Amino acid sequence: MALLIFSPGLVLANDNPFAKAVIIAIGSDKEWLIKDKTATRSGANAGDFYHLFYDRKQVRLRITDSAEDSIASAMQYQNFSIEDIQVDGKRLPLFQWCLSNQQKHSRFLQQGLKVKQDVCSNQGEKGTFTLRLNAATLNALKNGSTLSFKIKPFRSSIYVNFDISDFSDMAEKLNTKVKSVKKTQAPGSAVDSDKVISVEICKANPPKGYAKIKPVEYVCTDAAAKTKAEASVKAIVAKERKLQAKLAAEKELRRKQDDAKALADKKAAEEKLAAEQAALAEVEASKQVVNAEITNKMLAVCMKKWESGEHRCYCEKFIKHAPVGIESDPSCAAQ
Repeated sequence: MALLIFSPGLVLANDNPFAKAVIIAIGSDKEWLIKDKTATRSGANAGDFYHLFYDRKQVRLRITDSAEDSIASAMQYQNFSIEDIQVDGKRLPLFQWCLSNQQKHSRFLQQGLKVKQDVCSNQGEKGTFTLRLNAATLNALKNGSTLSFKIKPFRSSIYVNFDISDFSDMAEKLNTKVKSVKKTQAPGSAVDSDKVISVEICKANPPKGYAKIKPVEYVCTDAAAKTKAEASVKAIVAKERKLQAKLAAEKELRRKQDDAKALADKKAAEEKLAAEQAALAEVEASKQVVNAEITNKMLAVCMKKWESGEHRCYCEKFIKHAPVGIESDPSCAAQ
């Protein structure tokens, strides 16, 4: 296991060649050395020196055995690999382009293999790696915080992280230093390289009906990246479909629950109305029974009066039951 010691400017690790990974961090406390239209930031670890060089056209990583950034002091490797280059944790599209345009394979930049147009150059025998800049990469460097090289000089990978939070300021100073010089840009320079190197970006788009899902970008010439991007979009779409199905099922369940409640409420209202109507009918029936009883009692009383030839006003309402000869008394209406 690698032993990592963190400090503001540098991360040191033991030099065990069998360690899984070593992280070297060269911070902003290591000043840029601006000289002859170039700028260099350097740091050391376990006797090796790491130099980040910038000349407005390219960036170069050189590993030396002394503080001097020169070919004479450069380390010499037999199997030097560049596995990744990132800015703030994201792979540079230009590095991906180099992988896709390297001879034989695209897994890592291998010492001795040529990259189209020499955009990337791995010269492990000189301890050197160079990357010709295009406008997009230069812009990423100017707006980034950390430039990370993942290299493999021996059996173990090494992460060499340069603080570039002040890269924009340094580039401005460098431009100011040479602004009086007539600029004659050759093909492949920082200004022209976008025309020479066309890193075309494609998109893996979601199917219709999924406009909220963002397309996933990839380098058009990278088949592996295309497969990965399409798989990523497919996974997101599948997740969205599952979510939509769940929401639809929940909506249908709520609808059924609402319908069941509405039906239950309607049935309860109908039962309540039926109960009220039954109660009213019962009251009415009871009233009619009482009225009938009263009528029968009064008829018995009135019949005795009528049989004796008399008619009383309290019998007026029952006059229709009176025998022949008994007539209604109009004066009863006034009482």
